[in-house]
Amino acid sequence: MKTITLIASVVLFGTSFAQSTSGDIIGTLMNKEQTEGLSNAVAVTSRGEAVFRAMTDLDGRFRISGVPAGEYDVFFLYDGDTIFAPSKVEVAPDGIGDLGIVTQMSSTDIGVVEVNGDRLRLGKGVSPEIKLSRKDITHRPDKNNVKSMITTMTSDVRQTEDGGLVFRGARKGDLINYIDGVKMTEVQNMPSSSIGYIMVYSGAIPAKYGDTTGGVVVMETVSYFDLLREWEARNGQ
Repeated sequence: MKTITLIASVVLFGTSFAQSTSGDIIGTLMNKEQTEGLSNAVAVTSRGEAVFRAMTDLDGRFRISGVPAGEYDVFFLYDGDTIFAPSKVEVAPDGIGDLGIVTQMSSTDIGVVEVNGDRLRLGKGVSPEIKLSRKDITHRPDKNNVKSMITTMTSDVRQTEDGGLVFRGARKGDLINYIDGVKMTEVQNMPSSSIGYIMVYSGAIPAKYGDTTGGVVVMETVSYFDLLREWEARNGQ
C-alpha cells in the first residue's frame, strides 16, 4: 500500500512539475500592400514590468516565447516607426496566441510607448534589449554563425574586417559578451543546438552587466527545462 501511494505521489508531482503557465505569441508583419514581410522589426509586448520581444524573420514572421498566460497588446518597432497590432491576442497556458497578419497601416515616431499602462521608454537613439529565442534561431539560415545573427538583430552592431563586432559609436573591444553569466572579451561562436537565447543591449544597459559604452551580448545555453518542454511538445504532453 505504501508503495502504491509513493508511486501515485511521484506521478502527481511529475505532472504538476511539467505544467507551464506561459505560452507563445506568433504572427506576421507585412507591408501595407501585404506583398512582402517586414524583416528585422522588433515585436514587443509586456506584462507588468516584464517586457517580451522577438525579431521578425526574412518573411516578417515572429514568435515571442515565454509569455505568461493572458491577453496582450503587441506593437512593432520598424525603421524608426511604431506599428500597433489592431487587436489583442490571447495566450493560454502552454498554448500559442496567433496574432495573424499585421500590416504597416498606422505608425508613429518612436517616443514613449504605453502598453497596458506600463511605460516602456524607447527614446530615439536608445535601443531596448533585443532577444532571439531558441525557436527563432532554429529557423534562421545563419543559425551556425553567432556573429551574423547578432548583426542582423540590430543595425547598431557591425562586423569588422577581422571578424570582430563593434557597436555604433564605440571603440573596438568595448563590447562585452556573457555566456551563462561568464564574462568574455569577445563573442564566442557555438553550435546553434546549444543556444537557449541571444540578447543584445545596445543602449540603457543594466548595471549588473558592468560599465561599457560598447553594448552587451548575453547568451544562455539550453537548459534541462528547455529540453523537457521540447520533449513534451513532440510527445503531445
